[in-house]
Amino acid sequence: MKVAIVRTTLHRGSGQVVHIRELVQKLLKMGVEVSILCREVEGEIDLPNVQLARFFFDRLFFVRHFGFAFKAGLMAQDFDVIHTQYHPAIFAGNVSHCLKSKAHVFTFHGFTPAGVWRNPRQTIKMVDHKAGTAIALRLGVDQVIAVSDFLKRELVQFYRFDSEKVTVIYNGIDTQRFNPGIDGLRIREKYGVGSSPLVLFLGRLAPYKGPQFLIMAAPQILKEVSDTKFVIAGSGRYEIPQLKTLVKKLGLEKEFIFTGYVADWEIPYLYASCDVFCYPSLWEGFGLTPAEAQACGKPVVAFNISAVPEVVKNRETGILVPPKDCAELASAIIQLLSDKKERERMGHKGRQRVLRLFSWDNAAAETVKVYQKALELRRIRR
Repeated sequence: MKVAIVRTTLHRGSGQVVHIRELVQKLLKMGVEVSILCREVEGEIDLPNVQLARFFFDRLFFVRHFGFAFKAGLMAQDFDVIHTQYHPAIFAGNVSHCLKSKAHVFTFHGFTPAGVWRNPRQTIKMVDHKAGTAIALRLGVDQVIAVSDFLKRELVQFYRFDSEKVTVIYNGIDTQRFNPGIDGLRIREKYGVGSSPLVLFLGRLAPYKGPQFLIMAAPQILKEVSDTKFVIAGSGRYEIPQLKTLVKKLGLEKEFIFTGYVADWEIPYLYASCDVFCYPSLWEGFGLTPAEAQACGKPVVAFNISAVPEVVKNRETGILVPPKDCAELASAIIQLLSDKKERERMGHKGRQRVLRLFSWDNAAAETVKVYQKALELRRIRR
């Protein structure tokens, strides 16, 4: 079986790129021939068999979407299955499906609600992606993979897509790379944290990811656990100055550490260094970082929203609180910082949950089954 996986841009640090990388590695081991078609690669990304689908107008906004779709769609004619990821790559699958009668599988990672963005351009982008995907789902998609039950419900209820053609396949976690045996001392030494209680946020510093809620909860946490330190790890073009301004306004400069971009090799050590992982995101299609933290044996405090409850089991592997409720967020963190046995219990349960539910081997095996369904539908069409 020859498969083309298509995404327009491969971003360094993107959760979807992690998804593609891990899936491709497993598929190759299963004997599936896989190539990755994209318009561009940003940063150094360790991905095999990448082919660039370039064309003359690939720098023109909007036009480049359709140019890429036709270029990649035609390049995929030598493959059995075209597996598209995100918008507007889905249109490339439509092209190959309609013009070349290729089996088309689309993985739905979801789109953040437009209302959670401060940047008008990003808001318009999300509206465009949702509208475009709604159209593309009706222009030649054989099977859809949703990375959570939450997203399957969205496909059925919002996009009105046939539930019989949607398969939920959770993302996997590399449980050898992310494990409780990692020593986080080097991170504590690097940032001068010492033995202080440490709360970690790791993720892209977009407003909907919620680092601002952790900052606003910090004064309440410090009243109860006065020596707590907070690490905000991740990059953001505009957000870091805003977050630092908020920290300064609250007089918390000595308690907060901003790491900026974190190298891939360093991420497991960051998880290992913390006592509690806090991820107050307002929307997640899955939630890779809470799952990785649990794989490292760390309890998670997060908002009870979107797909997060599928990753974090409330009161078992972490504590989920109402969205935007900084007081409850602080209370949950205080509870865990004050109770080592509870942290260890939840950390152990979290590790077991990840081992049971989030396997890349299983994800790859289930994905191949979806490919086979799509190929069968193609044979019927003929």
